[in-house]
Amino acid sequence: MSIGCETLLQLLNASEYAAGQGTTPGLGAHVRSCPNCQRGIEQFSIAFIAQNVLTCEQCRARFPRYYEATRPEYALVEMAEIEIAEIAVHLGQCADCREEYEELVLLCELEERDEMV
Repeated sequence: MSIGCETLLQLLNASEYAAGQGTTPGLGAHVRSCPNCQRGIEQFSIAFIAQNVLTCEQCRARFPRYYEATRPEYALVEMAEIEIAEIAVHLGQCADCREEYEELVLLCELEERDEMV
Protein backbone atom coordinates (compact mmCIF):
# COMPACT_ATOMS: atom_id res chain seq x y z
CA MET A 1 0.00 0.00 0.00
CA SER A 2 1.08 3.58 -0.39
CA ILE A 3 1.74 4.43 3.25
CA GLY A 4 4.99 6.33 3.28
CA CYS A 5 4.93 7.42 -0.38
CA GLU A 6 6.84 10.68 -0.08
CA THR A 7 5.87 11.91 -3.55
CA LEU A 8 2.21 11.39 -2.74
CA LEU A 9 2.53 13.32 0.50
CA GLN A 10 4.26 16.18 -1.33
CA LEU A 11 1.48 16.31 -3.91
CA LEU A 12 -1.19 16.31 -1.22
CA ASN A 13 0.48 19.24 0.46
CA ALA A 14 0.56 21.24 -2.80
CA SER A 15 -0.58 24.80 -2.33
CA GLU A 16 -3.16 24.61 -5.14
CA TYR A 17 -5.00 21.78 -3.37
CA ALA A 18 -4.82 23.57 -0.05
CA ALA A 19 -6.21 26.69 -1.72
CA GLY A 20 -9.41 24.80 -2.56
CA GLN A 21 -8.82 24.03 -6.21
CA GLY A 22 -10.25 20.54 -5.63
CA THR A 23 -7.45 18.64 -7.35
CA THR A 24 -3.72 18.35 -7.17
CA PRO A 25 -1.89 18.79 -10.47
CA GLY A 26 0.37 15.83 -11.04
CA LEU A 27 -1.58 13.45 -8.81
CA GLY A 28 -2.85 11.41 -11.75
CA ALA A 29 0.63 11.23 -13.28
CA HIS A 30 2.01 10.06 -9.95
CA VAL A 31 -0.64 7.34 -9.57
CA ARG A 32 0.14 6.18 -13.12
CA SER A 33 3.86 5.90 -12.32
CA CYS A 34 3.73 4.54 -8.75
CA PRO A 35 2.80 0.84 -8.55
CA ASN A 36 1.99 1.17 -4.85
CA CYS A 37 -0.37 4.11 -5.28
CA GLN A 38 -2.08 2.46 -8.28
CA ARG A 39 -3.41 -0.19 -5.95
CA GLY A 40 -4.98 2.37 -3.60
CA ILE A 41 -4.10 5.50 -1.72
CA GLU A 42 -4.67 5.16 2.01
CA GLN A 43 -3.21 8.45 3.19
CA PHE A 44 -5.30 11.21 1.70
CA SER A 45 -6.93 14.44 2.70
CA ILE A 46 -10.13 13.99 4.70
CA ALA A 47 -11.58 16.91 2.75
CA PHE A 48 -10.87 15.19 -0.55
CA ILE A 49 -12.39 11.92 0.61
CA ALA A 50 -15.55 13.66 1.85
CA GLN A 51 -15.84 15.65 -1.38
CA ASN A 52 -15.15 12.80 -3.80
CA VAL A 53 -16.98 9.72 -2.58
CA LEU A 54 -17.50 6.91 -5.06
CA THR A 55 -19.81 4.02 -4.38
CA CYS A 56 -18.39 0.55 -4.85
CA GLU A 57 -20.54 0.15 -7.95
CA GLN A 58 -19.22 3.38 -9.47
CA CYS A 59 -15.65 2.45 -8.63
CA ARG A 60 -15.91 -1.06 -10.06
CA ALA A 61 -17.49 0.24 -13.26
CA ARG A 62 -14.35 2.34 -13.79
CA PHE A 63 -11.87 -0.49 -13.17
CA PRO A 64 -11.19 -1.32 -16.85
CA ARG A 65 -10.51 2.32 -17.77
CA TYR A 66 -8.48 2.86 -14.59
CA TYR A 67 -6.34 -0.19 -15.30
CA GLU A 68 -5.64 0.97 -18.85
CA ALA A 69 -5.05 4.59 -17.80
CA THR A 70 -2.58 3.71 -15.05
CA ARG A 71 -0.32 1.41 -17.05
CA PRO A 72 3.06 3.10 -16.69
CA GLU A 73 4.50 1.54 -19.86
CA TYR A 74 1.60 2.35 -22.14
CA ALA A 75 -1.52 4.15 -21.02
CA LEU A 76 -4.17 3.08 -23.51
CA VAL A 77 -6.86 5.49 -22.35
CA GLU A 78 -6.95 8.94 -20.80
CA MET A 79 -8.70 9.69 -17.52
CA ALA A 80 -9.06 12.99 -15.75
CA GLU A 81 -6.73 13.49 -12.79
CA ILE A 82 -9.73 13.70 -10.45
CA GLU A 83 -11.13 10.38 -11.70
CA ILE A 84 -7.81 8.64 -11.12
CA ALA A 85 -7.59 10.14 -7.64
CA GLU A 86 -11.17 9.15 -6.78
CA ILE A 87 -10.55 5.52 -7.69
CA ALA A 88 -7.17 5.39 -5.96
CA VAL A 89 -8.72 6.84 -2.80
CA HIS A 90 -11.64 4.40 -2.92
CA LEU A 91 -9.25 1.46 -3.38
CA GLY A 92 -7.29 2.67 -0.38
CA GLN A 93 -10.43 2.76 1.77
CA CYS A 94 -12.41 -0.27 0.54
CA ALA A 95 -10.92 -3.74 1.02
CA ASP A 96 -13.59 -5.42 -1.14
CA CYS A 97 -12.95 -3.19 -4.16
CA ARG A 98 -9.18 -3.38 -3.64
CA GLU A 99 -9.37 -7.20 -3.64
CA GLU A 100 -11.51 -7.23 -6.78
CA TYR A 101 -9.16 -4.77 -8.50
CA GLU A 102 -6.13 -6.90 -7.55
CA GLU A 103 -7.84 -9.90 -9.18
CA LEU A 104 -8.50 -7.86 -12.32
CA VAL A 105 -4.85 -6.77 -12.43
CA LEU A 106 -3.67 -10.36 -12.05
CA LEU A 107 -5.95 -11.58 -14.83
CA CYS A 108 -4.91 -8.74 -17.13
CA GLU A 109 -1.23 -9.39 -16.49
CA LEU A 110 -1.67 -13.10 -17.20
CA GLU A 111 -3.51 -12.27 -20.41
CA GLU A 112 -0.85 -9.76 -21.47
CA ARG A 113 1.84 -12.42 -20.98
CA ASP A 114 -0.37 -14.92 -22.85
CA GLU A 115 -0.45 -17.22 -19.81
CA MET A 116 -4.21 -17.66 -19.57
CA VAL A 117 -5.28 -21.31 -19.33
